[in-house]
Amino acid sequence: MMKTMMPFFLVGLLAACSNATIPDVKRQFIDDGQTHPLVVVLGGSEGGNTLANPQWQPFLNGFNDIGISVAALGYYGTENTSNSAAELSLDGIAKRIKALSADPKINQNCVAVYGFSKGAELALLLGTHFDEINHVVAVMPSHVSWNAVKTLSSRSSWTLSGNALDYIDAPLLSWKMQKGNVTGEFTPAFEAALTEATPEAIVAARIPVEKTNGPVLLISAKHDEIWPSYIMAGYIEAGLHETNFSHPFKHIALNAGHYSFNKKVQTEVNQFLSETLVARCANKEY
Repeated sequence: MMKTMMPFFLVGLLAACSNATIPDVKRQFIDDGQTHPLVVVLGGSEGGNTLANPQWQPFLNGFNDIGISVAALGYYGTENTSNSAAELSLDGIAKRIKALSADPKINQNCVAVYGFSKGAELALLLGTHFDEINHVVAVMPSHVSWNAVKTLSSRSSWTLSGNALDYIDAPLLSWKMQKGNVTGEFTPAFEAALTEATPEAIVAARIPVEKTNGPVLLISAKHDEIWPSYIMAGYIEAGLHETNFSHPFKHIALNAGHYSFNKKVQTEVNQFLSETLVARCANKEY
């Protein structure tokens, strides 16, 4: 669900076409004798470790510029992760993040996850279920868990404590999904799945973002052609209001499509992280 998004991120594109192996995790930690906050970035449904590719280097550098260490983490489709996108262990992914935060260069009290699309779904789930992750940035997010991508049979994307999470099913082989392969418009398939799901199924699959142990930033697209991120982010935002969420949260709605994330938006995200994550590490008020 994520592709190269703009010229800002096209720096080094030719290098990306090389045969160099992309690692399971790419660390870019600040090494100045002090501890710094950590942001773990997560790519979309394409799998692998997209954000470790050379064209994303300016994106990673931007975190270091504001005093944040960063790691690009592949959660499936890399050498040492599952080839399948089905029933990925949230516990296992959280354990890998905890190992990253244990580095002496990192302040373990200041850990954020930052996901794009399917990675945004993952980031929200991690923030919900693991208190040591205390900041979440979700770009083109979902308010529910979905079925596993690139999987013909209907299976959950995630497990927690060995149990598969409930999910809403948007079947890969449905007419609307297959039509999207021609039109590039997959949102109708996800909208239909949400409409056809029972209220009980929606409740069971809902990501309880209000349980997150820190600030939440949502970036959505009003004209999202992949899935209805604007509507789904709206559900998350409403839930945070209804539960009187005690941490800062913000929803930036872009008047554009799924791949509209750009340098301007990234500047807004980094400003939010400076005011929350960096401030937390400096023992300041949000």
